[in-house]
Amino acid sequence: MVEVKKSYCGLCHPRCGTLLHIENGRIVKVTGDPDHPVTRGVICERGRLMPDHVHHPQRLNHPLKRKGEKGQGQWQRLTWEQALDEVADKLSKLKTRYGAETLAFTHGTKRTYHWDCRRFFNLFGSPNTCGVNNICMCPSYATEYATYGGMIMPGRVEASCIVLMGANPVNSDPVGLYPELVRAKKRGAELIVIEPRRTKEAEMADLWLQIRPGTDVALLLGWIRLIIEEGLYDKEFVNKWTVGFEDLKAAAAGYPPEKVSEITGIPQALVVKAARMYAAAKPAIMPWGYGLDKQGINATQCARARAILRAITGNLEVPGGETLSIAGDIGKIIDWEALEMNESIPVSQRAKQLGSDLYPFFGFPGWEMNQEANKKLPAGYLAAPEAWHSNLAHAREVMNAMITGKPYPVTAAISLASNPLLSFPNTKRVFDALKSLELYVVMDYYLTPSAALADYVFPASSTVEQPELWLTRDFCMPCPQGIEPLYERRNSYDFYRGLGLRLGQEDNWPWETVEQVYDYCLAPIGLSFKAFCEQYGIFGKREFRRYETLGFGTPSGKVELRSSIFEKLNLPPLPVYQEPILTPVGSPELAREYPFILITGSRFKPMYHSEHRQIEKARKKHPDPVVTIHPSTAEKIGLAAGDWAVISTPLGKIRQKVEVSDTIREDMVDLQHGWWFPESDGKLPGLFRVFESNANILCPDDHDFCSKETGSWPHSALLCNIEKEN
Repeated sequence: MVEVKKSYCGLCHPRCGTLLHIENGRIVKVTGDPDHPVTRGVICERGRLMPDHVHHPQRLNHPLKRKGEKGQGQWQRLTWEQALDEVADKLSKLKTRYGAETLAFTHGTKRTYHWDCRRFFNLFGSPNTCGVNNICMCPSYATEYATYGGMIMPGRVEASCIVLMGANPVNSDPVGLYPELVRAKKRGAELIVIEPRRTKEAEMADLWLQIRPGTDVALLLGWIRLIIEEGLYDKEFVNKWTVGFEDLKAAAAGYPPEKVSEITGIPQALVVKAARMYAAAKPAIMPWGYGLDKQGINATQCARARAILRAITGNLEVPGGETLSIAGDIGKIIDWEALEMNESIPVSQRAKQLGSDLYPFFGFPGWEMNQEANKKLPAGYLAAPEAWHSNLAHAREVMNAMITGKPYPVTAAISLASNPLLSFPNTKRVFDALKSLELYVVMDYYLTPSAALADYVFPASSTVEQPELWLTRDFCMPCPQGIEPLYERRNSYDFYRGLGLRLGQEDNWPWETVEQVYDYCLAPIGLSFKAFCEQYGIFGKREFRRYETLGFGTPSGKVELRSSIFEKLNLPPLPVYQEPILTPVGSPELAREYPFILITGSRFKPMYHSEHRQIEKARKKHPDPVVTIHPSTAEKIGLAAGDWAVISTPLGKIRQKVEVSDTIREDMVDLQHGWWFPESDGKLPGLFRVFESNANILCPDDHDFCSKETGSWPHSALLCNIEKEN
């Protein structure tokens, strides 16, 4: 007898509605829920792998404690109570010896709740949570708060023109943005794609701008100049609701079309045509794209320039345009920022946040300024900036403190659904850092290369084994738990609450279960989580142009084309382009040895970053790591499809299998990221072959390569060489 239960996916960021087909306690199939009002029965191939993930024989199912030397694969099984007792005792002793700041944390990509982590760390007293936040959405998030007081994310696409930059939604957002683009094109919307590769979206586009990687901000400055010069901006909005327009005009003046073409490699006529097309369309949107946030030195200024273009063209808070306010009753729901308990960490501990001296905007100083501006607004209008999105220690500085003990010892770390050996750059330094820890605790689904170095490993429940709320500015959807957690798997709230109760935080964890937390969050709209699951969520009724009475969430109450927050932090208050260091233009001598432009991080389904390498169906589609080069490049250097190649940068070298395609520029190399081999030996020195094909080994994170505002390190626009493996 097959039972069908409502649940959700969550194997990437969206929480797509699913139906679990369960037979004898085992999920045998997953289908899309046709009644789900957001995802409407659609799931992608990754979502269909849920049964394989939940029931995989390599899943972690019990708490484990290391026996013997680190990384030797010897484990002792413990109960949850034993493991939590021992970890809490060690943390208490390390805190007494070194201070709370001795504990660090590495983020994953939203498989878990995150606010519970921040709550625990704030109460413990450590400011040192870090992760890949610096290169994935969060630079845009923090920057947009400083510009107009909130983060814009795409929803239903009703615009007349869409500008897609650094995004490949057919692979990264196949249930959300990609079908919206298809629908928009069918009704006649124009599509501009700015992308160095000829993606499926580029083939759909009215205009495809094949840009040189790392130069996007120069293009956007050129658009700003042309739009101002030709009077294509919204004069009434700019005059009433922005500050710094004349300064912006001066900052963009140095980017005429011919210079932009020279920098970006895009024909001058196409630069002009695209700018005019975007400016003329009413409304138009520029959805967020991951590719801009991982550019390194220009990442934050890309986000600034994009936000400014949205504003001066009059596309903010209009029907079909770019909305950042919360819709209707959604603003009454208690959100994640309220649960973080950021007020509980004292000023003295905030000052110890590693990296905030170098990148203050992305640490407590910048977050506090964004927070102060937000708190002047009525509750429920613009969401408060979440600390876990925009207030982080810098991973490089955390790793250095682990290794050197300076400026103070970092002796303990927690990684939760996070695999820092695959997610952080400069992998060998990350390895040295993790290996140096007195206490390393990992909670995950599988024994990853990072988990293999841990002292304690806790088994994490899958998304379908735990409940969740999918909360956005437009809607809130219940994500019902589909099955009881198998074996001894638990959710992250149980983990942090368990530690908190043992470390003197009991007054601040009043809810025994995460369902009770959701009861608390939903109480203002008169619902319990159980009742909420019996309906398909709520949609807020949107009002447009609320800024006309409430203003924007910035210090001035207006859109800050010239950012007062950046200025107070001694950062460039207006967008500026810098040539990345490791490019043919930035380092012409080095380019003789490393003649190709490297990009990494391109999405490929069903893999999601470093996940799903264990799953047979996923590996059947992608058995090996792949590097893509142009046919003329392959011919020139004697490579053919299927050859193994060695790819090198000044930081190191790796091997991947060659794919030949004319979808990329002749001067480019496109590396798949996140590769390790769960089928291999997990003990040192092999460590699941994490050093063999891992693209992050090639990526630098020294200060000179990073964005001065957010510390974003580069995974693209780097120099590399590629040659046949001997």
